Amino acid sequence: MDLPFPKKEWARQEWDQIKNLSKIDLISLLNKDGRWEFIKAKGNQYIYRNPKLKPPFNYLAIHYHKEGFRNKGLLKQLLNQWCCTKEDLKRWKVIK
Repeated sequence: MDLPFPKKEWARQEWDQIKNLSKIDLISLLNKDGRWEFIKAKGNQYIYRNPKLKPPFNYLAIHYHKEGFRNKGLLKQLLNQWCCTKEDLKRWKVIK
């Protein structure tokens, strides 16, 4: 399946800062991003929609937990689908 978003490559120093993001951190960053709109909370899932992407890639669901991501591959996949850039993460002071 071809994905409508490019796979991102992170420099080691950037990934060292990103990999420790918790799910709550990711939710707060999505709230800051004007491309994604919060739809609803369903149980422990926070659901966001990007009207510029085609289904099924226009929705993101983040499970609300205080802990970080055990599966770092899932975090990378979410960051790819989110389509945030290094500049976005620098502006939000996630990376230096």
